[in-house]
Amino acid sequence: MTTPATFPRFSETEYQRREAAVRREMAAREIDALIIVGDSASRGANHANIYWLTNYIDPGPAYVIMTASAGPALLMSNQLYLHTARRAGRAKEAEAFVYGSNPGTQLAQRIADLGHASGRIGIAGVRNVGRTAMSSEHKEAMVAALPQARFVDALDVMAKARFIKSAEELEWFARGAEFTDRIIEGLARNAHIGMPEYELLAINAASVLREGATLRLQYMGATSMDEPEIVFPWQYPSERRLERGDVLLTEISAGKGLYAGQIHRPFAIGAAPTPVYQRLFDAAAESYHRVVEALKPGATDHDVRAAASSIERAGFTTYDALVHGWGVHIEDPRLDLPSAAIKRPQMPITFQEGMLMVVQPNVITTDGKRGVQAGALVVIEKNGARPLQRYPMEFIRID
Repeated sequence: MTTPATFPRFSETEYQRREAAVRREMAAREIDALIIVGDSASRGANHANIYWLTNYIDPGPAYVIMTASAGPALLMSNQLYLHTARRAGRAKEAEAFVYGSNPGTQLAQRIADLGHASGRIGIAGVRNVGRTAMSSEHKEAMVAALPQARFVDALDVMAKARFIKSAEELEWFARGAEFTDRIIEGLARNAHIGMPEYELLAINAASVLREGATLRLQYMGATSMDEPEIVFPWQYPSERRLERGDVLLTEISAGKGLYAGQIHRPFAIGAAPTPVYQRLFDAAAESYHRVVEALKPGATDHDVRAAASSIERAGFTTYDALVHGWGVHIEDPRLDLPSAAIKRPQMPITFQEGMLMVVQPNVITTDGKRGVQAGALVVIEKNGARPLQRYPMEFIRID
């Protein structure tokens, strides 16, 4: 009897492709065993690498071990969740931390059992907005138990393995983009003056949860256009009520599992945008279209900055990243204009077919008092970038 599907997952062919990609990166670095690190931060997105390989997101810390011929083997946080890991996931093996123990000793024992007690061991953390590494307590116990092993940073093994998305992955991201568009549609239809911001979350949920979507980023915040307080939305809902003359700033992601879209649209509440807010939006929309036009295979980070320089010519600058990579969490590269208010590390990049980018100009006045963000998730294809979000690029009016 065939067991019915309980949790959504990719084809076994897709998971085998992923394993092969990881092993290629391991071989290029002469890594005998790879320890993949995950934790529950960033709303579970710090489990991105583990989820990508095993289809499982742990409520706490977790690890996956891979070698050239074995794994992925999952070491998860609690035996209470083992049935979920075995049914939802597709790790070759799954076991839980021994209750009350340090999992570093279990990791060491598994590596020794695989014949790599004196091997070159890579540790792959997570590169999200920040950089997440293995718990020092866990690592110290593992290192102490494997005195002959050589440990190396393998953060980029997983980043590079996941860099180019497969056709199967892109189908899931397109579904996530559809969910995300529906949330904006729901807000445009149902938000109203006097509504507290926390009720906006109910609109978001009602727009997509019945179809099995996962709500990811729900950043929303309103402020007076005449006397603004913020240029970027709150990360958690406030109790402030929407007022006539507000601008509601949004950054929304929803998806199928962690395969989400991302969209940014401003809403003018009960009144037309003031002249300065309209100019900010016009500059954001123009630069968005210019950057999307520039994102072709073979284009570089220099091409993106040149395309977005219209923002500076309009007399504005940016706050949030102009462009960033996208996958099951935020990825490299992060690109900004030279005048950006927040200075982030920049990296050279040549864009390739199959990459996902969020183009999201967060245009602000040079005094930092007013700003809007307009953006969407796009995929780079053979002939250029194609937005996966279909909601129109507009300053939405709520009357």
